[in-house]
Amino acid sequence: MATLYSIGIDFGTANSCVAFASYTDRGNGVVDPDPLHRPEVVTFHGRDIVPTALHLGDGQQQPPTFGRMAEERGAVDPARLYTGFKLNLGHPEKGQDAFLMAKYFLRYLRQRVEQYVPVKANNPGERVETIVGHPVQWSADQREATLRAAQEAGFPNVRLEEESLAALYCHAFDERSGFTLRPGSYVLTIDMGGGTTDFAFLQIPDDPTQRPISIPVHPSPSEGRTYGGRDLDRMLLSYLSRHWDADLVRENAPFLIREIRAFKEAFSNHISEGAFQYDNKIALGDTLQRVSLGKAEFEDLAANYINFFSVLVQGAVEEANLQPSQVSHIILTGGHSRWYFVEKTLGEVFPHLWTAGHRTIFRHTHPEQSVARGLAYDPLVQSNRAGLLSPMRRATHAVWLDIPEGVREEPILLIPRGQLLPFQTTTPLKFQAETMATDQKQTTVRVSFLSGQKKLPLIDRSATFQRGFWEQVTKSIAGFISRGNMDQRDRFEIQVDLSIDEHELIIAEMIVTRFLGGRAVDVQTRTMQVNVGLAMEAT
Repeated sequence: MATLYSIGIDFGTANSCVAFASYTDRGNGVVDPDPLHRPEVVTFHGRDIVPTALHLGDGQQQPPTFGRMAEERGAVDPARLYTGFKLNLGHPEKGQDAFLMAKYFLRYLRQRVEQYVPVKANNPGERVETIVGHPVQWSADQREATLRAAQEAGFPNVRLEEESLAALYCHAFDERSGFTLRPGSYVLTIDMGGGTTDFAFLQIPDDPTQRPISIPVHPSPSEGRTYGGRDLDRMLLSYLSRHWDADLVRENAPFLIREIRAFKEAFSNHISEGAFQYDNKIALGDTLQRVSLGKAEFEDLAANYINFFSVLVQGAVEEANLQPSQVSHIILTGGHSRWYFVEKTLGEVFPHLWTAGHRTIFRHTHPEQSVARGLAYDPLVQSNRAGLLSPMRRATHAVWLDIPEGVREEPILLIPRGQLLPFQTTTPLKFQAETMATDQKQTTVRVSFLSGQKKLPLIDRSATFQRGFWEQVTKSIAGFISRGNMDQRDRFEIQVDLSIDEHELIIAEMIVTRFLGGRAVDVQTRTMQVNVGLAMEAT
């Protein structure tokens, strides 16, 4: 009997977590519904999570170090300590360095995982799959970089999965008796990590034989800001160190951020248990600095931060075109979800979930583990053998076509928000376009693709046609006789073959035909490929 091992990697901005599981492999993607070994978290130096940190060493006597050891070395040599590089994956300028750091860090994780899982799988009766999580709003470039980094780090059979879905899988399979999905309802997953907070809905069909539909949302793309634990770390460091020596604070910033993070977590736990203040000490140079923070003081300091969470939650519901009452369950994941104000805010937005008479709010005992554990459950979902069918996905943004210099005033809707993905046009979409004939030697038609309700620009494509000699003469004479005549127009037909995959990657082929006197005189073809999420972020 063959055995399938699964490795779930929650590759986080501030911390990462790895889990593994094993299944009886029936072949053709089918595993037994009861795992041989349920997901278990891999420990690093006795801890369930490992800081996503890399210290490069000096290139001679000191080799690179990772995780907690990297942070320890960074306390005395901060110039070579790198954290948060995950957020730069796929970046046009910083992406290559981020990719190399991600690959080296994932290689470190693989070396540890090899103590639990036969990663090389030399036995013909063993097979290994690696599932790496990614935030729901990530672009195709970021996902591709993550996939390639894991492959080059030596993990076998790598594929990706949304972190929000992974958290749902964890609760669906860990709490089989307590997690009952209501037909026709929606489950909201909120992943509150160190770098970002991500939202996704899962639409539960009325018919249990139908696949659920994943609806990721990005409620504040125009805010230009992140919302994660690291943002609060920096805010607290700035506040608590306001009376300290500024030069020492700058020199010891990486160490202090780690200490502030530990203080923040302890403070949150104390407040959740009913305390009103928390005190501790932090080393700064050769002295110990007393740090103290009260609940009222924190709420005054972080008022905008706390209130913005409510804005994000309500924005997520609105972007999904839902009413709060349609949400039947909420899943909280990520270490940042422990904050006491999180459930308070959710109670204000979804009051019905606190009076439903049954458990509707789920948060793992160790919420920083739930994504990694859910990723290790992914083979169960893919095989459709454990009561939860593999979800489908809907588009989070509408896609429009526009002729900026054309006579048409309004853009044309190509794909509405909520369109089931993947999408493919069965026949070419045809549009007639007219532009002002202002150039005697050539004519150009520019086609723009726009996204979202605000119609933010994605990408442009232009087709330029050279006029023939007699047409140039005709245009010159016409312009001389009736200068400013608005009837002087060039006419085009635009055909678009469009496809958009489940990750909102658009691939389009355009055929632009120019007409002269009602007769087709020239044809050009243009192709394009763009990721909606990446373009929305860039704008």
